[in-house]
Amino acid sequence: MTIVNKLNKRLYIYIFKEILYILLLSLAILTFILVLARIGKLTDLIVNKGVELKDIVLLIVYSSPPYLTFTLPMSFLLATIVVLGRLSSENEILVLKTSGINLHYLFIPVTIMAILIAFVGLLNTNLLIPRSGELFRTTLINIVKKGITIEDKEGIFNDTIPGVVIYIDKVDVQRRYLSGIVVSDDREKDLKQVISAKQGYINMDPVSFDLYFVLENGNLHRWERVSETYRNFSFKNYTYAMNLTNMMPQSRDLRKRPYEMDRQELQKALTHANENDRYDILLEIAKKISLPLSSLAFILMIIPLGIRRKTEGKFSGVVYSIVLFVMYYILMAATEQIGKMVFFPVTLTAFMPNILIAMLGVFLMKNMNYEDSYTVAHRLKSLWSSYVEKIR
Repeated sequence: MTIVNKLNKRLYIYIFKEILYILLLSLAILTFILVLARIGKLTDLIVNKGVELKDIVLLIVYSSPPYLTFTLPMSFLLATIVVLGRLSSENEILVLKTSGINLHYLFIPVTIMAILIAFVGLLNTNLLIPRSGELFRTTLINIVKKGITIEDKEGIFNDTIPGVVIYIDKVDVQRRYLSGIVVSDDREKDLKQVISAKQGYINMDPVSFDLYFVLENGNLHRWERVSETYRNFSFKNYTYAMNLTNMMPQSRDLRKRPYEMDRQELQKALTHANENDRYDILLEIAKKISLPLSSLAFILMIIPLGIRRKTEGKFSGVVYSIVLFVMYYILMAATEQIGKMVFFPVTLTAFMPNILIAMLGVFLMKNMNYEDSYTVAHRLKSLWSSYVEKIR
């Protein structure tokens, strides 16, 4: 028994290390692939707007946590199935059986890894994603502010904002007060205007991304092409605003999405929501727990899939991982739609994919310790045949 216990401990450490190596590698690759789609949009900030590479790296880092919601369980799936499949193809699983070791012991290192993945996932959905979303927006705002900063643009024409040229004669850095201001606005095809003022200051709303020029003692010259009208105004106080969202990467919504909110923000939104929105918000709160716990639901399935891949090819582990991953999120989308239509309890709707995956895993676990000629594909086909037979 002492020898068996030592062997089990070595086996646990060995399997845990092997899974960890592949998990970290696949996690890095999968996350990079998903973030890669955003890199092209962010590159435009470097090439066309002169943004520093450091800020772009920060944007990429801050945009990664939402992807970890998907890549963490998928990496766990891939790593576990590949490792167990290699043990099976190299007859190490057969050696364990002949040594009298119950294959159910494999659940110990895999379960420990799944618990760690679930814990990291919970931290990600409840802490990292809300915080990273705030940091992402803050970094974007700082990038735009750097582009329109006035301290180092005294006495030159600043054309950072598309269609707008700003000239400032003198800048009082301490008071952030401007003198000799000229703004030429050609953003609209049928409207051209030039504003000049003796003094004023600039302010920006970080929520709406409106840039405000608060001007004093100046003139406004406007030409309207449609009506062929030229207007000239003199003013003592005038506030001129322009929106800078076009300086952001395309398709980036600066407002917080539900999955980017923390629990307090979701609870606050819940108090002002209608019946349909209430269900969506409650479902989002439940998914912050159910999604990270999906790795625990996969435990019962991935061990039978892994050790029965001996005759199914080297790359079947990757195929199984992708199929299972896609199947899980199809189940999630389907249960969400059904839940919204019939108003299922939110907790049941959120956890139903995990329950279904776990039930399928229990079926695959049958006779796991016995050798047979059935592949996983045969076993799934048998499950489908018996299901059709019962329906008939």
